[in-house]
Amino acid sequence: MRSVFQDSQNRLWFGTRNAGIGVFDGTAWAYYTTGDGLISNGISSIVEDTSGRIWISGRGGYSILDGNTWTPHDSLGPIKPRVVFSISRDSEEHLWLGANGGASGFDGSTWTHFKPSDGLPHQVVHSVLRDRSGNIWFACRRGLAQFKSDTMSVHFPESNFGSILEDQDGNVWFGTRGSGTYKFDGLNWTQHLSGMDIRPTIVDKDGRIWAITDDNGVLSYDGDTWTRYKTDDGLASNSVYGVIEARDGTLWFATEAGASQYTIRSTAR
Repeated sequence: MRSVFQDSQNRLWFGTRNAGIGVFDGTAWAYYTTGDGLISNGISSIVEDTSGRIWISGRGGYSILDGNTWTPHDSLGPIKPRVVFSISRDSEEHLWLGANGGASGFDGSTWTHFKPSDGLPHQVVHSVLRDRSGNIWFACRRGLAQFKSDTMSVHFPESNFGSILEDQDGNVWFGTRGSGTYKFDGLNWTQHLSGMDIRPTIVDKDGRIWAITDDNGVLSYDGDTWTRYKTDDGLASNSVYGVIEARDGTLWFATEAGASQYTIRSTAR
């Protein structure tokens, strides 16, 4: 599995590497592939917009489920992506898509596009986040870009950034390949887990940071200490690609060997 998401109807969506999407409503499973209108059977991310439509990203573009109909899209305006790596929703309900070729934002009616010609340090944008101060962050293959007051600035141009998270205190966390994760508090940068590949991260209801890795399982941070969870603790695989916190407080992890569910101190597959 490559991604996991819970929608407003409490359905769980699981995106796979090459077999489309599985959806579980608590009783029965439904499955979707390119034959149903997906842009690709390889699913990198899943999100829901304010109209209840489901957006998925993958190789070749993205697809939108409106009612019972999937519509594939192979372009983001001037950007013709080989891959859309991520789709996220900000506090103002705008959608942000990171892709091979740049990034795009959608406010419900108008698209905004960012490319290297606009100041991005690289054409590959793995993820995008608009923080509570209105800054837009772009996690790029070579460098981290910040768009603030109509000005683009670049940080750590030699690092490969993959994920972005804003925690409950307004700190922004950036996952990298090989450099761990960086925390920015608005003034200062702090590096954690140096030397590790960090995939997407989330913050749970209690304020703990959960970071997932290529082959080192899952790590949680309580503000003082990092704790690691691996297959010995019940995780399906140490290669983890996606994580969410469900509304009941359960954590779901999308791993190389399937989905893992974490409740309190136990992990069940």
